[in-house]
Amino acid sequence: MELPKTFREALDQKLPLLFDGATGTELYNRGIFINRCFEDANLSSPAVISELHRDYVKAGAEVLTTNSWGANRYKLAKHNLQDQTLQINKKAAELAREAAQGQAFVAGSVGPLGVRIEPWGPTSFGEAREAFAEQILGLKEGGVDLISLETFADISELQQAIVAARSVAPELPLMAQITVNPEGLTPVGTPAEWAIKKVIEWGVDVAGFNCSVGPQPLLTLIQKIFPELTIPFSVQPNAGLPKEIDGRSIYMCTPEYMAEFTKHFLQTGVQFVGGCCGTSPEHIKAMSQAFRHQRAMRTAETIVHRPRVSVEFAANEESKTQINCKPVPFKDKSRWSEKIARGERVTSVELLPPAGVVPTKILESSTRLKLAGVDAVNIPDGPRASARMSAILTAVMIEQKVGIETVLHYTCRDRNLLGMQSDMLGAHAIGLRNMLLVTGDPPKMGSYPNATGVFDIDAIGLTNMVSRLNGGIDLGSRPIGEPTALSIGVGVNPVHRDFDYEMKRFAYKVEAGAEWAITQPVFDLQALYRFLEYIEKHNIKIPIIAGIWPLLSFRNAQFMNNEVPGVFIPDSIMKRMAAPTNADDARKVGIEIARCMVEELGSDVQGIQVSAPFGRVELALEVLGSLPTAHPLEKSKSSAKAEASVPPPPA
Repeated sequence: MELPKTFREALDQKLPLLFDGATGTELYNRGIFINRCFEDANLSSPAVISELHRDYVKAGAEVLTTNSWGANRYKLAKHNLQDQTLQINKKAAELAREAAQGQAFVAGSVGPLGVRIEPWGPTSFGEAREAFAEQILGLKEGGVDLISLETFADISELQQAIVAARSVAPELPLMAQITVNPEGLTPVGTPAEWAIKKVIEWGVDVAGFNCSVGPQPLLTLIQKIFPELTIPFSVQPNAGLPKEIDGRSIYMCTPEYMAEFTKHFLQTGVQFVGGCCGTSPEHIKAMSQAFRHQRAMRTAETIVHRPRVSVEFAANEESKTQINCKPVPFKDKSRWSEKIARGERVTSVELLPPAGVVPTKILESSTRLKLAGVDAVNIPDGPRASARMSAILTAVMIEQKVGIETVLHYTCRDRNLLGMQSDMLGAHAIGLRNMLLVTGDPPKMGSYPNATGVFDIDAIGLTNMVSRLNGGIDLGSRPIGEPTALSIGVGVNPVHRDFDYEMKRFAYKVEAGAEWAITQPVFDLQALYRFLEYIEKHNIKIPIIAGIWPLLSFRNAQFMNNEVPGVFIPDSIMKRMAAPTNADDARKVGIEIARCMVEELGSDVQGIQVSAPFGRVELALEVLGSLPTAHPLEKSKSSAKAEASVPPPPA
């Protein structure tokens, strides 16, 4: 068949076209192993790439896909190739163009960045758009006929790729394809129908599905959503789900099976069909025969098509479901939140969950804290990667049996996205409200260094997740009914080695929905005031609760200073802790240092969190005993704050 001059003409003519098949699995079969960067083969093994493209043309493919799916700077950085992003993408397009020889169009393949972006990670929308734009520019310079955004699981990330493509190559047709599971959901739980609707709203020329599953689940899904489509549709399934045979992943769909479903796709009204993982030139050859049989019978009415539209995007636009629910006001979430909202000072004491199955001691300690007027008990979640009683269940027991509120530390280390969402829903349902969301220490720090850390997201992404749940929206942007009412706290380290980096992350946390923050244990008040001055100047200020740790001995100070991440103890304090000649005097000096810091801070912070070393609550109560009666905060100008401009010593 003679192709139109441009892919845009094929769209206008509603012409069905056959895309090629897999690139990655075929390159592996041709000797490029998985420990190499497939996209680097454009430069290091161009003959292999050219041969693959030519084989697909011989098989009947009418659109070749460039070998550039992972050729963005984030993925290339894993192979120290990020500085060759433009070159690799341009070469990918040139190789495909040369192999096509006028017999096929060339689609510039762009996949996900391979990093977590807003709202689930620290990479901003702007940074994501820049990375996509850089890759797409290389493909454009290499001469592609269209841009194909492929295998996206997160439609927020896909939106940034769409914005980048429209800004860099507005003249090129744009295809956007998401990946779904057999249940019709993206890997993050977004329903396919809603995701396709949003993609269409964002003004792409072609929408579609690719990868993850075989043809049958996609045909069922397409038949369900097709009546609602207003633009051309594409489908590029895997050759079924892989099976492990002798240690290799084998895709089981035969070429004949793929050809049969190609016929069904075309009969349904799909305009573009191709293959993803496991599909070979043999599959494409069989699918080409199905195209020839169906092409003559296809009528113009089969595809409902709308004219291309121009869509303007705000720089920070974010895809969100509009849910008709009213979030719970911050002051109504808990007694802890109520005091903070009124501007009153809050106090808390950190107690570690039991290392065994008996909670008696922590319940007794919590009772003492309640009687002393402490506002909340802080419950760390596997501190320093240790295995202890569940922090959630410990918090539940304390609140139910003692009647004092808890601040539950919750880490990203031990759960995947689904587990975290489940825990947050369950925590709300059981009555827990105050959450301190942290990334968590890596397992190698703890007693079980070979344990696996999950880290699906970090504290920024977790804050976004809880903020969405508070708005009545789950991971997949689906309504959950009644919203959660979780009070969102985050951690911050005023003496981080890279202060600018820490402030950037803190700003992201606040933007994501953090409502208050607790600092790492602070021993350098000048550094703390520098931090307070910084966040006020840069308008990222939220209520700050200062972490205070009463030192017990010089040895304890050495351990904290050298082995606890994020802690820095000035030489002046180290010298004071080294002076006492016995344990009792050393403990008194440590308490005095902590009490002086609390008094010096006055009302410059929203509250105080005191750690109870080895569970000794009497030490924490000695420190808190110096606090004046809680009252609405007023900005004080202490002598230490006057020296806030002095940079903190290196940690």
